Amino acid sequence: MKKKSLFCIILLFVFYFSIGNSWGESQEISLREDDIEHSQENLQNGMQVVMNLCTLCHDLKYVRFRDLAGIGLSSESIDKIRGESDANDSILSKMNAEQMNALFGATTPDLSLMVKARNGGAQYIYSLLLGYHERGDGVIINSLFPDIKMPDVFAYSIEKDELDRLTLEQNARDVAAFLVWTADPKADERRTLGVYVMIYLFVLTFMLYLVKKKTWARLNSNDVT
Repeated sequence: MKKKSLFCIILLFVFYFSIGNSWGESQEISLREDDIEHSQENLQNGMQVVMNLCTLCHDLKYVRFRDLAGIGLSSESIDKIRGESDANDSILSKMNAEQMNALFGATTPDLSLMVKARNGGAQYIYSLLLGYHERGDGVIINSLFPDIKMPDVFAYSIEKDELDRLTLEQNARDVAAFLVWTADPKADERRTLGVYVMIYLFVLTFMLYLVKKKTWARLNSNDVT
């Protein structure tokens, strides 16, 4: 029953917005340049938005539920998010391939590595989510990706209240930040390790320099005698 309800929601989105005919290629336009923060608070909010909206249609197949601990979620929070899924399961769409093809005529792309797959990375995702606007003929299109089949899931193009628009913009930034994390969950760990490696190499180099200096001092002393 729950899956049927989600399917109906998607249908309503599809029929409410007039959308293009293929995933297609994006147009060459300027991306938004707003700062995208990557704090745990931003990542967790972005994750929540992705789980509530994006995973209706898209997979995050390279991210497992247990990986969400990397953005500061507790085991209890992860358990609530995964529901009946196992902690080692990948985060998958609530629709199957057959339903995707029925709605869009194609299988929706996985979002795990989308930031790395698009020029502009996080700014591309952010700009895409907020790129919807209403044409003169009333058709909703995306400035960045005119032929996209994804509807305006944030309803940003029809939101008139300025405070609500600011909230949607923040949510879009946080989604972009979260997808940066999904594309490389171990990035912070690697950067931290890199600092320790550089310190180790510096200390090792300094010690080898002292050994070399002492060794040559002895050799020079023997030459003199």
